[in-house]
Amino acid sequence: MAEPRRAPRLDIRRVTLSNGLVVLGSENHTHSSAMVRLGLRAAPVLDTVERAGLASLTASGLTRGTKTRTFEEINEAVDAAGMSLSSGAGRHLTSVWSRCLKEDLPLALELMADVVRRPVFPEREIEQLKGQTLNGLRQADNDTGSVADRQFRERIYPEGHPYRLRSHGYQETVPGLTRHALEEFHAAHYGPGDAFCVVVGDVVFEDVVARLEEAFGDWNAAGAAPVTVGDPPVPEPSQHDVVVPGKTQSDLVLGAPAIRRNDHDHHALRMGNLILGRLGMMGRLGENVREAKGLAYGVHSELDAGLGAGPWAVRAGINPANVDAALAAIRYELHRLLDEGVTEDELERGQSYSTGTLVLHLETNDGVAGLMQDIELFGLGLDYAERYPDLINNLTLEQVNAAVRKHLPRYDQTVRVVAGPGR
Repeated sequence: MAEPRRAPRLDIRRVTLSNGLVVLGSENHTHSSAMVRLGLRAAPVLDTVERAGLASLTASGLTRGTKTRTFEEINEAVDAAGMSLSSGAGRHLTSVWSRCLKEDLPLALELMADVVRRPVFPEREIEQLKGQTLNGLRQADNDTGSVADRQFRERIYPEGHPYRLRSHGYQETVPGLTRHALEEFHAAHYGPGDAFCVVVGDVVFEDVVARLEEAFGDWNAAGAAPVTVGDPPVPEPSQHDVVVPGKTQSDLVLGAPAIRRNDHDHHALRMGNLILGRLGMMGRLGENVREAKGLAYGVHSELDAGLGAGPWAVRAGINPANVDAALAAIRYELHRLLDEGVTEDELERGQSYSTGTLVLHLETNDGVAGLMQDIELFGLGLDYAERYPDLINNLTLEQVNAAVRKHLPRYDQTVRVVAGPGR
């Protein structure tokens, strides 16, 4: 084998401001630009059933006007500097981020502090955001892949589990999310406690820390405490057909809850999943179900490990006439993986791919910032990028196969949802 590719060594520094806000920085003086990401725990995992979508709508509304700047004034300042400023929510984090030239970093930090600390959620702007969200939800409810995913989540996670709900809410809940509800959510959950800021690029770390202390140091709101995502009960194995009128294609999702990101078996299980449904032409699934048998337009498997046990799932788009045959082919490949394991050649190719993609990922400030965000969110350690090649290249066949057999279900233990025109 060729010498394993090594990711560039990241000198990541970490300090805590006087109010508890954590700052992580990595200097990269190759290009005169910077990337800043502020992560807050005020995320969709806090949503209730009645107010599903609230965290996401609040995050999107941050940049729509503050006590000191209108939406138009924020956009004018951003455009004049040629920078970007955005906000949004993933399942675990709300993020506000900016890309800018190094000379515009003070303005970027000033604007970020303003939208995070002093949003006013103008009625007109929030109604517009709600309309955009509802349009997206209507499209999702008419999309076979989205319908299958929604039904799948609702069957593998019980009521009350934060991974059961859609992050953007539902057509039934978004209309009731008022400006007052956004203000309440912001007041209750936005603050420096357990928040962190990642800065990457042509910066001097000490200077960034001083500027962040100036912009955020007197911010003493409580903030959201980290949510404990409990392990879901093992779901009842089942298969469901959901009719989406007017469609000619079916989408299927097959799987079960899997593991947390900080699980000891994470890298081994991810390697097994890579070989099953990601590597090359989407792994064994792609080679058999799509290429050899022609039973799917596309097929792959994914492992969504988070702060809780995220789902492992196989997804495929198929001709409705081929649903049973495609499920049988997926069953065959899943059981072949569980019973026979991966091969030495597959493991070597998976290791080369995994270490190589990290090298490419870390060639941009955005990629480095994303990794640093994961390092802080999941507690991976500041030297994670340096350790990663060894974590991957030291995996053995025995470790990968043991993780696969321990954490992946057999076909008759899965939840299976098929959404389409009906059969």
